[in-house]
Amino acid sequence: MPFYSIATFIVAIAFLLTCIYIAKLILNISGLLTTISQSFDHVERQLDGTILETERLIVGIEQTATDVEGKLSATSGAFRSLENVGEATSHVSRTLKEKAKLFERDQEIPGIKPFIRSIQWREYASVLVRSWERGKSVVFEKKSTK
Repeated sequence: MPFYSIATFIVAIAFLLTCIYIAKLILNISGLLTTISQSFDHVERQLDGTILETERLIVGIEQTATDVEGKLSATSGAFRSLENVGEATSHVSRTLKEKAKLFERDQEIPGIKPFIRSIQWREYASVLVRSWERGKSVVFEKKSTK
């Protein structure tokens, strides 16, 4: 009978060691699951913050797009006006070209002398202004070198 008692005692010790090992393993797994749970909570909070920031960004982009659309529609009128100015300038240019061809054929068109005189005065005035500006810059250069 002592043999059965010793064998039973060894089996009891082995069972006890196995139970202790399983208990430690369960405690480690419990700690690991707690850490994973905390990590998931942290990730969830960060994800919520990221979603809120993304929503704000989308709203900002929508407002910017609406603003750009409004500004584009506001400038389209200006571009239409520029188109009209271009067409008017083209029309004036064609008319002047026709008048110039007419003047080439017949240099004695009634009422042309005041037109020519105004062109001559404009040229004279632009030459005066250019020479005045040139003289003005020369005077300023002389004063700064003293």
